[in-house]
Amino acid sequence: MIVRRFLPLLTLAWLAAGPAAAPSEAQSNQPVYPVYDGFTVTEEGFHVISFAYFSHNFDTVTVPPGAANVFETEPADRLQPTRFEPGHHRFQCIMVTDPDFAGGLRWTLSYAGTTTSTSEDMLQYNWEFDDRTVRAVLRDVDVANAPRGVCLNRSPLVRFLGLRSGPAGEPPEVSAAVGADLKLFGSVRDEGLPREGGLTSAWRMVEGPGRVTFSAPDEPRTLARFDAPGTYELELRASDSVLETRLRLLVHVTAADEE
Repeated sequence: MIVRRFLPLLTLAWLAAGPAAAPSEAQSNQPVYPVYDGFTVTEEGFHVISFAYFSHNFDTVTVPPGAANVFETEPADRLQPTRFEPGHHRFQCIMVTDPDFAGGLRWTLSYAGTTTSTSEDMLQYNWEFDDRTVRAVLRDVDVANAPRGVCLNRSPLVRFLGLRSGPAGEPPEVSAAVGADLKLFGSVRDEGLPREGGLTSAWRMVEGPGRVTFSAPDEPRTLARFDAPGTYELELRASDSVLETRLRLLVHVTAADEE
């Protein structure tokens, strides 16, 4: 469905970028491509549409709203992303439009001498999201009361890489030993709204029989060290200054001589 349309788009983007650059050249001053994710229609007839982006840059780049970052129909600034991280990032601009929406809403980006726009053919059947994608798109979206035609602020997306929650949503579980470093691979992502805000994260111990020391408590990826055996409940919190997400993890810690 979406993949059939998206893969050709990326192919064209790579062709437009020209021959493969040397590793040092591929790290900076490379194009950023706006991408149309697709749409869904609610039972009430509202259209919910999604935009993404793809950046070839090694580092995060900024393109402020204006002639280089614009929607071609008024308003030109619809709170679209202005900070672009490396790689492909879906669901970075979720919009709710009225039932009479007919498409034709193009997002244009110019960076590193390349200007590209999203498609105007937005409501073709093969752009419509499947049920699983709809759930991801509608996360934190109050369709009936959302402002129309602008990118919506949603709470940060927090994950523990490589771990899954239990069948009833119980926290994932890992094991560690007293005095040994446990690698915690957290992931925190956000669409960059509100623009005047900032994405922050923090680890804390919710409960446990001893102390936990984090090597980088304000970073999603950190090392944790425990000073006593038992079960600990840890929490990774992320905030965009308005909305926040909390995700918990259980750690079963054994004494060093039990290994």
